[in-house]
Amino acid sequence: MTGKVFDMDKIKRYVDRFIKKVAVNDRYDMSALELKILAQRVISGNVLDTISLTFNFGYIKGYKAAMAEIKKEDIRK
Repeated sequence: MTGKVFDMDKIKRYVDRFIKKVAVNDRYDMSALELKILAQRVISGNVLDTISLTFNFGYIKGYKAAMAEIKKEDIRK
Protein backbone atom coordinates (compact mmCIF):
# COMPACT_ATOMS: atom_id res chain seq x y z
CA MET A 1 0.00 0.00 0.00
CA THR A 2 1.33 3.45 -0.86
CA GLY A 3 -0.31 5.27 2.02
CA LYS A 4 -2.71 7.07 -0.29
CA VAL A 5 -6.32 7.39 0.79
CA PHE A 6 -8.69 5.28 -1.28
CA ASP A 7 -11.36 7.65 -2.59
CA MET A 8 -14.19 5.95 -4.47
CA ASP A 9 -15.71 9.30 -5.49
CA LYS A 10 -12.40 10.32 -7.06
CA ILE A 11 -12.24 7.03 -8.95
CA LYS A 12 -15.81 7.50 -10.19
CA ARG A 13 -15.05 11.04 -11.42
CA TYR A 14 -11.90 9.77 -13.15
CA VAL A 15 -13.86 7.02 -14.93
CA ASP A 16 -16.72 9.37 -15.85
CA ARG A 17 -14.32 11.95 -17.34
CA PHE A 18 -12.57 9.27 -19.36
CA ILE A 19 -15.83 7.79 -20.69
CA LYS A 20 -16.97 11.28 -21.80
CA LYS A 21 -13.76 11.72 -23.82
CA VAL A 22 -13.46 8.25 -25.35
CA ALA A 23 -16.16 6.34 -27.16
CA VAL A 24 -16.47 2.88 -25.62
CA ASN A 25 -16.59 0.14 -28.21
CA ASP A 26 -19.49 -2.13 -27.24
CA ARG A 27 -17.38 -5.14 -28.15
CA TYR A 28 -15.11 -4.37 -25.18
CA ASP A 29 -17.75 -3.11 -22.75
CA MET A 30 -19.24 -5.27 -20.02
CA SER A 31 -22.40 -7.01 -21.18
CA ALA A 32 -25.57 -7.29 -19.12
CA LEU A 33 -25.03 -11.05 -18.84
CA GLU A 34 -21.46 -10.58 -17.57
CA LEU A 35 -22.69 -8.06 -15.01
CA LYS A 36 -25.45 -10.43 -13.88
CA ILE A 37 -23.00 -13.32 -13.43
CA LEU A 38 -20.61 -11.13 -11.43
CA ALA A 39 -23.48 -9.87 -9.25
CA GLN A 40 -24.56 -13.48 -8.58
CA ARG A 41 -21.01 -14.29 -7.44
CA VAL A 42 -21.10 -11.35 -5.01
CA ILE A 43 -24.49 -12.43 -3.65
CA SER A 44 -23.19 -15.98 -3.15
CA GLY A 45 -20.42 -14.61 -0.91
CA ASN A 46 -17.46 -14.46 -3.29
CA VAL A 47 -17.04 -10.71 -2.84
CA LEU A 48 -13.26 -10.22 -2.76
CA ASP A 49 -12.59 -12.86 -5.39
CA THR A 50 -15.24 -11.30 -7.65
CA ILE A 51 -13.78 -7.80 -7.23
CA SER A 52 -10.34 -9.12 -8.18
CA LEU A 53 -11.75 -11.13 -11.08
CA THR A 54 -13.73 -8.14 -12.34
CA PHE A 55 -10.68 -5.87 -12.22
CA ASN A 56 -8.60 -8.40 -14.16
CA PHE A 57 -11.44 -8.96 -16.62
CA GLY A 58 -11.66 -5.20 -17.25
CA TYR A 59 -7.89 -4.99 -17.66
CA ILE A 60 -7.95 -7.75 -20.27
CA LYS A 61 -10.85 -6.13 -22.14
CA GLY A 62 -8.96 -2.82 -22.10
CA TYR A 63 -5.83 -4.52 -23.38
CA LYS A 64 -7.76 -6.17 -26.21
CA ALA A 65 -9.39 -2.84 -27.11
CA ALA A 66 -5.98 -1.13 -27.20
CA MET A 67 -4.50 -3.88 -29.36
CA ALA A 68 -7.46 -3.63 -31.76
CA GLU A 69 -6.85 0.13 -32.06
CA ILE A 70 -3.15 -0.44 -32.78
CA LYS A 71 -4.02 -3.04 -35.41
CA LYS A 72 -6.54 -0.65 -36.97
CA GLU A 73 -3.89 2.08 -37.14
CA ASP A 74 -1.40 -0.34 -38.74
CA ILE A 75 -3.95 -1.24 -41.41
CA ARG A 76 -4.47 2.46 -42.25
CA LYS A 77 -0.75 2.97 -42.95
